[in-house]
Amino acid sequence: MQQLFEMRLWALLLALMTAPTSYAASVYMDASDAEEITLSSNALSGEAVMEIETEDNSAEQEIQSSVSDKSTLQHMPFHQEVLEAANKTTLDPALIHAVITVESRHNPKAVSKKGAFGLMQLMPATAQHYGLTRVRSQDNRQNILAGAQYLKTLLRLFDGNLELALAAYNAGPASVKKYHDRIPPFEETKLYVPKVLKYYRKYAS
Repeated sequence: MQQLFEMRLWALLLALMTAPTSYAASVYMDASDAEEITLSSNALSGEAVMEIETEDNSAEQEIQSSVSDKSTLQHMPFHQEVLEAANKTTLDPALIHAVITVESRHNPKAVSKKGAFGLMQLMPATAQHYGLTRVRSQDNRQNILAGAQYLKTLLRLFDGNLELALAAYNAGPASVKKYHDRIPPFEETKLYVPKVLKYYRKYAS
C-alpha cells in the first residue's frame, strides 16, 4: 500500500511539473488520505499538505510573441488602461507593461504569497494609499493606475534612477535606503530589476 501511494505521489508531482498550466503560481496537494490525493489551486491547510510552485511561462511567451509579431504595444492586454495610467503619471507605457509582465504576466487574478494582488502586484497598504479602498479589488484600471503612481513616487524618491525605483518596487524603498541607495543584495531583487529592464527595452523598441 505504501509503495502504491508513493508511486501515485511521484506521478502527480511529475505531471504538475511538466504539464502546461495557466497562471497558477502554486498548487496545493493534500496527501493525508493514502487512497485519495487532493489537488487544489487554493491554499489548503494540514500537516500533509504540500505547496508546489509552478514555473508558468506560457502567458509570458504569448505576450512576447504578440509584441514581436505586431511590433506595437497596441495589442498588449489592458493597453488602454495602461495608456490612461501613463498619461496621468507621465510614465512610458512600455515601462508599465514591462512591470506588469514581470509582476503578474498580465494576469489580473494573480496573488502572491505575501498578499500582493492584481496586475501590478500591490500590497494592500500601498493599494489603499493610492486609492484602492477595497482590498484585492478586481478593478484593473485602478490597480494599474495605483501601481504606476507608486512607481512614479519611487522615481522621484530616487532622483529618476530607474534601477533603484524598480528595486524599491520589488523590495521596498526602505531596503534600498538601508543599502545606501544601491540595489539590495536579495536574489529576487537582483533578478527582478534586469528582467523588467529587458522587457522595457523590448516593448519600447
